[in-house]
Amino acid sequence: MDGLVFLVIGGFFEPAWVFTLEKGGTYADDVRRKWGWYLVSVFFMFCSLFFMSQGMKTMSVGISYAIWTAVGALVTIAISRLFYAETIGWGKIIAIMMILVGISGLEIVGASA
Repeated sequence: MDGLVFLVIGGFFEPAWVFTLEKGGTYADDVRRKWGWYLVSVFFMFCSLFFMSQGMKTMSVGISYAIWTAVGALVTIAISRLFYAETIGWGKIIAIMMILVGISGLEIVGASA
């Protein structure tokens, strides 16, 4: 179970570095702000990969990567909705539910195997 916690934490850091990297690109004229965002992005990259590597100590690589990626995708969708006002229709809701069911299924099957 500890591995799953590490993967979820790492999954939250994954979209964080993507959004900070994008934020740095918006300050092309202000070099100090641009590089500040890039440094924050590198920090989030390190945290994301560190927590994923900790989760992989107790779980298989394939399941770890699937969970880490799925958490990152779900957080990205939530952040996009909150900060960028992207719409979430029924198709996205169904796809999100399928991701959650898939993650739960991987965890259940992985625990029993």
